[in-house]
Amino acid sequence: MGRKRKNPPSATAPVPGSEDQIVGRRFIRLIEEQLRLLHEQPVHGNREVFLDHVVIGHLLAFFNPGVRGLRTIEDALEDSRVRQRYHVPRLPKSTLSDAQSLFDPQLLLPLIQSLRERAGLQPHDRRLDAITRKLLAVDGSFFTVAPRIAWAVYNGSGKGNVRLHTQFNVFDAVPDQMTLTDGQGSETRQLRESLQAGCFYVCDRGFQDYDLFHDILKADSDFLVRLRKTAHTEVLEERPLTAADQAAGIGSDATVRLGWRGDQTPELPNLRRVEVTFVNRNGEQEFILLLTNRLDLPAWLIALIYQHRWQVELFFRWLKCMAHFEHFFSESLNGMTLQVYVTMIGLLLIAVETGAKPSKYDYALLSLAASGMLSMNNALEIAARRRAERKRAAEWQKAYNAAKKNAR
Repeated sequence: MGRKRKNPPSATAPVPGSEDQIVGRRFIRLIEEQLRLLHEQPVHGNREVFLDHVVIGHLLAFFNPGVRGLRTIEDALEDSRVRQRYHVPRLPKSTLSDAQSLFDPQLLLPLIQSLRERAGLQPHDRRLDAITRKLLAVDGSFFTVAPRIAWAVYNGSGKGNVRLHTQFNVFDAVPDQMTLTDGQGSETRQLRESLQAGCFYVCDRGFQDYDLFHDILKADSDFLVRLRKTAHTEVLEERPLTAADQAAGIGSDATVRLGWRGDQTPELPNLRRVEVTFVNRNGEQEFILLLTNRLDLPAWLIALIYQHRWQVELFFRWLKCMAHFEHFFSESLNGMTLQVYVTMIGLLLIAVETGAKPSKYDYALLSLAASGMLSMNNALEIAARRRAERKRAAEWQKAYNAAKKNAR
């Protein structure tokens, strides 16, 4: 008789972080200590599923666009070799759904902070260093959910929506904070509740709120907000424009008092209004009004700072189009928030590996590495080569545009 085949080792042991921890997946090695801490959190009701197992299941989905829901996560972990590789048990759809609605997603914040500190990203635009504060582009974006999710039904329309409120760190090119609410969640309230000291908040017209401006200043931070053209400002002093200001499209720069008499927050100081002109896609000239409390910065830099607000818009586009974040695996706010946080973890893992601001190319290559189609070293080598090519192309385009402008 042949030798009896040995049963595979238990999928739930060893505890993450032990000597026998599987290290076949480089991404998991990067966070194994934090996973060990998550493993020590209170156990799920079936006594086999821990929070680190839920995180790993979601990371499998993040790095494999073909994994589109809890059922496909369950199917991927039906293979004992995959379970041994990551040391996770089977994750039936019903169990995983229940677990992600019960585990507290706030427990992932230390892991996110650790990865953010370890991400050695490439230098940002050094002209922004004059800000001397953390630059946060603030905005929100809607995600459609099933209309059966009663708490997310938007404004009695019968359509389900949730809003992802994001504070995007322009210097690090990663989200600093993300909060999920129902579709009617107030953007200004969410920002007010999460204000930090030492930040420079850059916002669009939806954040024009005098009380919010007061609260930002009270928190020892700064703001730059696009004003609605109907906003009333009383000009106190016109500031002179430099050649650099004029070249940047600055039409006017003035110290102003905001609001009609009596409707201004008493503690709000004199502010600064900068008018920026630009040519739109139709070749027509337009202008926008910017309001800030920073009187010390040159006007051209104020315009440049506001241009970087688009980074949060590009992040939403990346999230929806490139990272295939098109729907949630949960119907509970808790489970949706957990999925958002794991997406942040995946994004930061890419930043840690590449040492650069994550791009769609990095995501594609590292997804191939995570699925075993490329070695991690090869993926990183290709990513670095493509990044250098894009940098050279951008420099050439910049030089070409400058030469074309000078030739006119």
